[in-house]
Amino acid sequence: MNAGFSDARLWEEIAHMHVVDTHEHTYPPELIASKNLSIVDILEGGYVFWVVQPPSRRDDFKGLVESVKRISGSAFYKMCSVGVKEIYGVDIDPPTEDAFREASRLVRKAYRDKGWIRRVFKEKCLIDKVLWDPYWNIWGESFDPELFKPVLRINALLFGYKRGAVDHNGNDPYMFEQYLNFRVETFGDYLNLVDRVLEEAKRRGYVALKSALAYDRPILFKEVDESRAKAVFDKKGVELTPREIRVFQDFILHHILEKADELDLPVQFHTGLALLEGSNPMNLVNLLRKYGRVTFILFHGGYPWIREAAAIAFSFQNTYIDFCWLPIISPSACRLLLREVIELGISSKAMWGGDCWVAEATYGALKTFKNILSEVLQEMVNKRYLKVDEALEIASRILNENALQLFSL
Repeated sequence: MNAGFSDARLWEEIAHMHVVDTHEHTYPPELIASKNLSIVDILEGGYVFWVVQPPSRRDDFKGLVESVKRISGSAFYKMCSVGVKEIYGVDIDPPTEDAFREASRLVRKAYRDKGWIRRVFKEKCLIDKVLWDPYWNIWGESFDPELFKPVLRINALLFGYKRGAVDHNGNDPYMFEQYLNFRVETFGDYLNLVDRVLEEAKRRGYVALKSALAYDRPILFKEVDESRAKAVFDKKGVELTPREIRVFQDFILHHILEKADELDLPVQFHTGLALLEGSNPMNLVNLLRKYGRVTFILFHGGYPWIREAAAIAFSFQNTYIDFCWLPIISPSACRLLLREVIELGISSKAMWGGDCWVAEATYGALKTFKNILSEVLQEMVNKRYLKVDEALEIASRILNENALQLFSL
């Protein structure tokens, strides 16, 4: 490679790079097959209905057109439209009733093939491995263990302060009693349950822990004496105050991190865009400092606190940045963070995941990120900040090598 490497070749090299996808919620085939699939499911699996209400009837394509037009310019919709156009050959941008109807027909036809999801990931996306977070069934088996590597969502474990308490996904930590043939009576039993869950996850091949606690509570976790957490547990849920619940949860999160250190399990943390006032990645600094041997991955670039996330990853050797979701929230923010990550010299601590529910959305999310990556790197080459071979090395690290090494894939 040399300075005469053409623009087209730089983009082409990145377009054909293989990928390790660090975060997906991909629905398994049996779950998708239970639906009367349509374009609505693709848009839903790509966050479009986080920003606009879908029509009440799934076959109301006229209403769907009207809904989508209200969010013209949405990166969520643009990303989905890329996936639909390049996989099915149907252009839904701008949206039309006929295009939605035809896309729905082709989606239903495609998913009759049980190997469809794998083909999209492997052949169309060039994704070699996927870290999979099936939060609706956190103890479920991976439906394609060669492609999908599960991560354990830990939210439920912080809700053991009383039976019947559940996280924002409806998960109850006491469900693990049945899986592990173990009954919790005392606080010591509960800590033992947490330990056994994490140990069994490691044994079963889970490659990381995942915290989506930013949807349940602020992500500032203070140090708490065990006696205080035990006192909360011993109340059996009777007249607990929000402060007492916070005390219990803070202690359990620290306990989980101690176990993650022992088991050598990286921890992915959702930061930004959840319970917004408590999701700034700066809230995690005390954890990053205390658990220096635990690897932390800050999801979504901390958006909207992208510079805080970059500063944290620069300052803490044990902290990585994951661009998952960010390119399809705001491509502009992704470009800014990517450039600063490169300038800070921490591209060896960055990675990407799609963070979608359906393969078509993942395709669009990856295409969006590869375009942003190519664009930013080409600009830096054109300004002679980087040489072409440096740019391609950075792209390869972010798209696959960093994750391969970190998660021992």
